[in-house]
Amino acid sequence: MRDYPIIKTSILFVIGILSNQFFEIGIIPLLIAFVFLASTFLLHKRTENNFHFQLVYLLLSIFLIFSAGNILAGMNKITFDPEINSIDKVKNTTVVGEVTKIDLKRIDQLNFYIKVDSMYSDEFLITENLNILCKINGSKKLIKNISDELKPGNKVKVSGFYYKGREKRNPGEFDYDAYLKSKNILGILNISEFADKDIIDSKTNFIPNLIYQVRVAIDDQIKKNNSAETAALLRGLLLADRGEIDYQTKNDFINAGVVHVLAVSGLHVGYIILIFIFLFGRFNLYLRSILTIAGLIGFMLITGIPPSVFRATVMAIIIILAILMNRSTNLINSISIAAIIVLVFNPNEIYNPGFQLSFSAVLAIGIILPYMNSLLDKWNFKNRLVKYVILFCAVSLSVQIGTLPFTLLYFNKFSVVALLTNLVVIPLIGFIVASGIVTLIISLILPFIAVYFAAANSLLVSLLLYIINFSGNLSFSFISINDYTLTDLLIFYLLLTFLLYFLPRFETYKSKLLLIIIVASNIYVYSAVDDVELMPENLLSVLMIDVGQGDSFLIKFPNGQTALVDAGNATTTFDNGERVILPLLNYLGIAKVDYGIVTHIDSDHYGGFVSLVLAGMINQIYKPELDSTLSKDQRFEEFITQEGIPVHYFCEQKLEIGDTRLYFLYDENIKEISSRSTNDRSGIFKLYYGKTSFLFTGDVEKRMEKFFSKKYNNFLDSDVLKVGHHGSKTSSSQDFLDLVTPRISLISAGYKNKFGHPVKDIIERLQNEGSIIYRSDLQKAILLRSDGNSIDLINW
Repeated sequence: MRDYPIIKTSILFVIGILSNQFFEIGIIPLLIAFVFLASTFLLHKRTENNFHFQLVYLLLSIFLIFSAGNILAGMNKITFDPEINSIDKVKNTTVVGEVTKIDLKRIDQLNFYIKVDSMYSDEFLITENLNILCKINGSKKLIKNISDELKPGNKVKVSGFYYKGREKRNPGEFDYDAYLKSKNILGILNISEFADKDIIDSKTNFIPNLIYQVRVAIDDQIKKNNSAETAALLRGLLLADRGEIDYQTKNDFINAGVVHVLAVSGLHVGYIILIFIFLFGRFNLYLRSILTIAGLIGFMLITGIPPSVFRATVMAIIIILAILMNRSTNLINSISIAAIIVLVFNPNEIYNPGFQLSFSAVLAIGIILPYMNSLLDKWNFKNRLVKYVILFCAVSLSVQIGTLPFTLLYFNKFSVVALLTNLVVIPLIGFIVASGIVTLIISLILPFIAVYFAAANSLLVSLLLYIINFSGNLSFSFISINDYTLTDLLIFYLLLTFLLYFLPRFETYKSKLLLIIIVASNIYVYSAVDDVELMPENLLSVLMIDVGQGDSFLIKFPNGQTALVDAGNATTTFDNGERVILPLLNYLGIAKVDYGIVTHIDSDHYGGFVSLVLAGMINQIYKPELDSTLSKDQRFEEFITQEGIPVHYFCEQKLEIGDTRLYFLYDENIKEISSRSTNDRSGIFKLYYGKTSFLFTGDVEKRMEKFFSKKYNNFLDSDVLKVGHHGSKTSSSQDFLDLVTPRISLISAGYKNKFGHPVKDIIERLQNEGSIIYRSDLQKAILLRSDGNSIDLINW
């Protein structure tokens, strides 16, 4: 620490920022401390050898830095009026305000941000200073026209459907609403193609508008020169906009352990510096340094100034200035200065995952890499290429160790193939970035030659994506790590600090290896202390997944096998299978679903199965008999047959899974009785575990309820009822409920859905039965657990 004076200041400053979550220090104590510090400093100069003055000076300095962090965090704390924050879904909402930022346009969407002057509807009026994210969806032509007209600084009046960001509604799910709030954004205004969009005042903000126009020009040139696949990646690498990289590709990058290359950071800034050194190499040191600094600032501006780029740019400028002034510098002090500057501008960045990953990566290179270098020096490699490859692996390993806790905390995955994949991907990204920049420059002068550079770059991108797809989809690509908490993160870093402190004090390789094994074992053991398995074996767990207006239930049997009953809807804008259920299964450590049960062929029940089947997550499927009159049923069956998934049709049968008994309730005459209603052909089944029972009814309606009531009578009696058809008035007849007598009722419905599910009459009918009602629209995902004697609600 003696060699890193700035890091002491940055650590105290960061602790001060974090302490604001628990208490606030007023400005008066800070001023008093400052006066005492100034006085002590003057006295300290006169009595340098006085220990007491030195101690007081040190303590006051610590308090001053700590208080500065605490007070600055308090001044920048983001809070929303609870009454305003409670507004969730409102039609016909109008927003008047100034456009502060515009994202690069996508094919069919444009996002921009408004600083609100007023926001109103029939239900509310807001005149507070708030920020709103606006989304316009429409044709390519419409998006282009609006993108051309709209400028940062414009005063606009727009109308649309207002809603909050999606909250954490299922275990392990990303809390988009909290993310927006951390950016001081209240919510989202979805503007339809035909809604009113008026520019009240066309005045612009010069610098933001200039940056935006440059970004748009670069984006247009990238799209003009490159294929859609290459353009999407280059836009992410050069302009820090990953909006057009598809979800599956991003997921492959995560699985392969190389998602960091998609976040414009120090890696990309390093490539930019190399390009500038190549371009300005013949100039003298001062001119070359000034041009490089100007180029770095320009690159930072056109990327939108994300924290990772700001950090890397500040560090690079500090190092360049130190060289110019013939002053020594080091990585730890440089990153500490960068951290202080970033946090002074915005203390809330400390909670940004990008900030945490970026700074932990560089700190790891500065702290862990020297240990590895000292070890490599002793091995004395003769072959220079081998030495560089091993050194590159050491850098990559250092970064992985340093960022591992944050990676596990946010992605719940440990990539097994990351070290090898990075060895190929990082140099390849360098070539792609360099080639992309060269193509941009040449396209301005000799566009007919730029085409050839773009074609070569497309080959590199295709190779990159092939490698990512291959390595990210191996059976051993990653290990799912659940229940990783902040406590686990602190344990990891404390024990890592212990290891790095004592490792140099052990002389032999055997003793060093033994210390590493002991520390790693302790990290593993102590990190597991607070682990809580949501769906443990030897118990029956039933999770009502919140998939909005649809159905999906995950069952984990006592023997560890699983069943997925329906999978929600899948539309062009949101696929529940891909965006909700697949991440949930990964979070829970479920490698494959043993039984996929499609209750009936309605999109809000079977739609999500498509992406799950494509991901290889479904072992076999149970569904109603093929209806040749339904084209969607035919397409679905053709699809699952092509994917090699065994299909079983509903029939009256019993499955014994572990200690449970699953009864499919069926009758050969269902087709005739149900007519053409897909709802009435829903598969109904009852699940027994010990003395407890669960009845699943799909969307079955009153006609079939009456039929099954006559056929199965008291056998329908169950502790838990999955209420039919989302609580619609077409289901849950009184006679049927009198037979089921549910102690608990589960209703799966979308929050403020357009159908009004569940209806008031059904809620009252269930309450009159003495049933406890759990609803996904109000209470999000619901997890029930049975030990065979009783059923408990689990607070996930």
